[in-house]
Amino acid sequence: MALKPCKSCKHNVDATAKVCPNCGAKNPGLSTGQKVFRLVTLLVLVVVAVSMCSIASKDNPAEMTAKQDASTAALPTAYVITKDDFREGRPRKVEVLLPKRLNNADLAKVAEAVRADTKFKADRTFIGFRVEGQSDRAFWANATFDPDYKASLIGLSLQDYQTLKALDLKAYPNRIGSWLRDGAPGYVMVLFKQGDKYLIDSVFPSGGKNTATYVGKQLPDGGLRLDDPETDFNEHYVVDAKGNLQGWGENGVYMTLPPFKPAQ
Repeated sequence: MALKPCKSCKHNVDATAKVCPNCGAKNPGLSTGQKVFRLVTLLVLVVVAVSMCSIASKDNPAEMTAKQDASTAALPTAYVITKDDFREGRPRKVEVLLPKRLNNADLAKVAEAVRADTKFKADRTFIGFRVEGQSDRAFWANATFDPDYKASLIGLSLQDYQTLKALDLKAYPNRIGSWLRDGAPGYVMVLFKQGDKYLIDSVFPSGGKNTATYVGKQLPDGGLRLDDPETDFNEHYVVDAKGNLQGWGENGVYMTLPPFKPAQ
């Protein structure tokens, strides 16, 4: 049995004794320095354990994925940032690809998410949205935070697009093809033959339409050239062998529209 002097009365006691038999002091064989050392050691162990748990939580891919999935699920649609440019003192410029068109309320929610989806600290943010399947490089919509939110549509709205998508083209038994001209205003171009003439109806979401007559000429590659007899600017359309509608001018092709198939 190891003996140590009591820290209070200096009477020799067992080093492991809980109480001094002479003066009644608690833990008589344990000095104040030893107590402090044990307490500090315990605190260090607790801090290390908490830190390890915190790091494990941050680095856990499953937890990170779950948080990202929960964040994405709260949005009306997913999105992909295709370009993100920021320079100190200038606005942040972002290009985003959407899988579909959105109504105004949902567009605002996605724009807010894109604004927050960055490590930059930008006072102003400009966002250009494109929609999958667009036939040109133009934006479908723009959104700005300067600092307040504003948005403008460049292409067809969701409602107008759905209206054109639901067009019934059974009224065109001699239809050759149809194409969507996105923009403001947007419309569907329907090419059909009437006798020896080729006509294009431009059908608008409102139900209105314009009709233009063209002179058709078959091309060696299987395409069809359409000339407007009332213009002298050498502008014309070509329906190529794949069914795309090309707009031609003096400088070559200025527009290519893929076939558009309404639901009907």
